[in-house]
Amino acid sequence: MSKKVLEISHQQWQLHTPFVIARSSRTATDTVTVKLHQEGVFGIGECVPTKRYGESVASVVAQLHEIRDLIESGISRQQLQQQLTPGAARNALDCALWDLEAKLQGIRVSDLLQCQEPHAISTVQTISIGTPEEMGQAAKKLKDFPMLKVKLNQEDIYQRMCAVHENAPNAKLLIDANESWTFDTLTSALAQLKDLPVCMIEQPFPQGEDHLLSDLSSTIPIGADESCHHAGDIDYLKQYYDVVNIKLDKCGGLTEALNIVKAAKAAKLQVMVGCMVGSSLSMAPALFVAMHADYIDLDGSTMLCEDAAYGLNYQNGIIDSLPPALWGGIVK
Repeated sequence: MSKKVLEISHQQWQLHTPFVIARSSRTATDTVTVKLHQEGVFGIGECVPTKRYGESVASVVAQLHEIRDLIESGISRQQLQQQLTPGAARNALDCALWDLEAKLQGIRVSDLLQCQEPHAISTVQTISIGTPEEMGQAAKKLKDFPMLKVKLNQEDIYQRMCAVHENAPNAKLLIDANESWTFDTLTSALAQLKDLPVCMIEQPFPQGEDHLLSDLSSTIPIGADESCHHAGDIDYLKQYYDVVNIKLDKCGGLTEALNIVKAAKAAKLQVMVGCMVGSSLSMAPALFVAMHADYIDLDGSTMLCEDAAYGLNYQNGIIDSLPPALWGGIVK
């Protein structure tokens, strides 16, 4: 078998609307793409370096260059799990290896996984932090979506949620606090929001303060995002959370994401699949996690002014299929 050739590139994508969460605001997003060339085909994977986890484009590219010789001499997905820590660099490479393996065999990743192709995947659409009026107007445009994800900080929680609900009365609402709340904020919010269709609250407290949830009584499920990175976290998280949010950029690719799904199900935790703000190429491998998920948040590419070639097709929150030309094998 011929040697692999590694190609690394960086892209910056402009957002059509500023993306505002509790800890940051952005108008563009940076991705790193890995291509592995072999026998006339290539496997491809994309990642989104995240400052919250100490990553940058430069750090991700450096990680990949450090193991270039191992990659090009034929590193397996299993060996990769030991060579790189969970994170964006491992994600891009892991997904490229899945894609390449399928293409070399002339099959789909779904064949490798012995599952159906992703079809009619229902995803949330995210509403960024703004004034109650701004968030209400954003919700009005999304009123036909079955579920909306609402970004919040500690300010105007009730007013913002009421504005969203009034403008999208049939949508379930998923709150994402991005580690910005205190215990008092959470208990107050639970009391205020009891009559709204809130289906889950994601990562209310900073990572490391998860134990505060042991004193909480809530009829609304609480989810771990920033606190959940790999399958080894599940035994700890199951003490405090009802849901774990799996993101390929956090856990380091589809291989570990599927390990987390298995561990979470065994622990009787619900599963959410999420994303960073990237192109459809970042979303594509996560569709195979979405097939096992109770909550799906794969709307990152809808925030871009322009998407990757052969991007996913979204209709009112439904992703119809995974285009073969985007990712997932069979091109030979």
